[in-house]
Amino acid sequence: MKSALTIGTILLLSACVPTTTPTTETKPSTKPTAAAPKAPQVTRSASSGVSAYKRVAQRVEPVAEAACRSFSRDMPRTFCDFRITVDQDARKAPNAYQSVGSDGRPVITFNINMLRTIKNDDEVAFIMGHEAGHQIARHLVKKRSNANAGALLGALVMAGLGGDPTDGANLGGAIGAQSYSKKFELQADRIGAHIATRAGFDAITGARSFERTGGSNSLLSTHPPGADRFNTVKQTVGQIRAAKAQGKTAPITWQ
Repeated sequence: MKSALTIGTILLLSACVPTTTPTTETKPSTKPTAAAPKAPQVTRSASSGVSAYKRVAQRVEPVAEAACRSFSRDMPRTFCDFRITVDQDARKAPNAYQSVGSDGRPVITFNINMLRTIKNDDEVAFIMGHEAGHQIARHLVKKRSNANAGALLGALVMAGLGGDPTDGANLGGAIGAQSYSKKFELQADRIGAHIATRAGFDAITGARSFERTGGSNSLLSTHPPGADRFNTVKQTVGQIRAAKAQGKTAPITWQ
């Protein structure tokens, strides 16, 4: 039997093959999408963080919903009806993520420790726009599709090597789920820059949060390096400002 390392290598290389994306949204897991922070420092009280979150959400949510609807005319109205929530569990590491509720509505969640590490409203707005971007670009359903393809491939490879297909499916599914994660994060960064800017916030200042949350150069990391993400936001804002100088509104793009 081949070693687990050999099997993992085979699956990792195969996971780069694009898969077909379903045309309807599924109920994915609520796996966090934010990078693990580097020694986060609390900069405000919990009540101050929640106040900022609510204040920013009043401006960002309508912009995010309008942007979502412009790209999702084939989806139910609930697809773009964002629900903004705060996880009050102070035991959890700072995090923000997007998920889909049982009612089909997209949910953007910041936990309380994330709100306590955020320095200003621009950071809240950019991160909120970034999480909305995952829904607009349909990243969760694409990750589910990639995971299913990886699981099938993993089971077939493991069975062919005389191993347990279930083990292969588990490994292949995990690798498949993150096969395009770095690309998805950069796409959500672009969308988030548009949303934050349209809501009247400074996306470049907002993206300074990457200086604390960072990223990773690891092959299996789900997030790009923080410098790459910050540069992506700067480039996007540059395009937005150039269009504005010409009296135009830059279209939201993420490819």
